[in-house]
Amino acid sequence: MPKRKQPARAPGERRKDSRVCEEDKVVLELLSEIEPPPPNRVFNALTKDISPGGVRLMTNVILPVDSLVRIELVLSKRRKLIQATGIIRWTRSVYGEELFEMGVEFTEIALEDKMVLLEHTYKQG
Repeated sequence: MPKRKQPARAPGERRKDSRVCEEDKVVLELLSEIEPPPPNRVFNALTKDISPGGVRLMTNVILPVDSLVRIELVLSKRRKLIQATGIIRWTRSVYGEELFEMGVEFTEIALEDKMVLLEHTYKQG
C-alpha cells in the first residue's frame, strides 16, 4: 500500500505533525491498570497512519482513553523497529464490537526513533 502524504492542516485540525497513511505491524503492551483487566496485556495492531508525534491504530481490542501503552512498530518500507511509550487519546468502534481504532500520542520516544519518523513522514518521494 503506497504511502500518501496528508495535506497541510485543515481548519480546525488539532494535529501538530504531518502524517503518512500506511499499514505497519504493531505490538502493544498495556502498562496501565484497568478494570476489568484484559485477558492479555500484549496484543497486535496495525497502523492506519503515523506521524512523529503519534499513531492511529486498528485492533480487535479496545482500551480506555488515557491508558498508557508501550508500542513496538516496524516501518516495513525501512525495515526499522520503532519503540515508544504513548497514551491513548481517543477510541472508536469501526465494525461493531469486533474492530476498533485508537489514537495514540507518543509520550516517550528515543531521539533516534523520532528522527527516523520525521524522515519517514516528511521525506519527498
